[in-house]
Amino acid sequence: MSEPTLFSRLVASVKSTRTRAVLSLGIVLGLTSVSTLAFWTDSSTMASGTIQTARLDLKLDGQDSQPASGKLAISAMVPGESVAATVAVQRAANTIAFTYSASAAVASGNELTEALRFKVFAGTAAAQAVNANGIRTQACTGTQVFGGADGAKLTTAATSLFTGRTALATPLALQSTDLTDNLCVQAILPGATDNGAQGRTASVNFTFNATQLS
Repeated sequence: MSEPTLFSRLVASVKSTRTRAVLSLGIVLGLTSVSTLAFWTDSSTMASGTIQTARLDLKLDGQDSQPASGKLAISAMVPGESVAATVAVQRAANTIAFTYSASAAVASGNELTEALRFKVFAGTAAAQAVNANGIRTQACTGTQVFGGADGAKLTTAATSLFTGRTALATPLALQSTDLTDNLCVQAILPGATDNGAQGRTASVNFTFNATQLS
């Protein structure tokens, strides 16, 4: 085998240098690819606090219900007489605003319930008056909201007296005291009532329903 010439030795030296350079570059790239960077982090938390619902509370004369109020009770009623009573419809203290409706139905039907007529007013009951013949009459003050000129007959089916009354819908903010909307209910036994109503009794159930504002 002949000895390498000067030219061949120079070529071999250049190749070896390039190889080392490439290998060195590969090492540098390899080190770069596995390195990591550290980032500072932080976190915070927040508690929601207490979530509490409101209350809607309609009362009648300060009570949740009055199954035996006796407000319109009258004995020995005769044709031509009338009786009236004030009902304080209330929005209880610290409760939300609402609109409300009312309906009424007689407990059972008979000749007296066929004869009786009813009116409802936004107002209060006036004092009872008695004429020289002992006929008792009692009217309501304020604006009439049900019954018309002669009053309306009630049946065993619920009759709407009014809907969407807004007297207790303001103010919107909770109030520290009760708010009151006075209504007056009047029962009338017309003068033309016939003999079939004698000795009869009647009872009427009034229902009030409140609805929150939306």
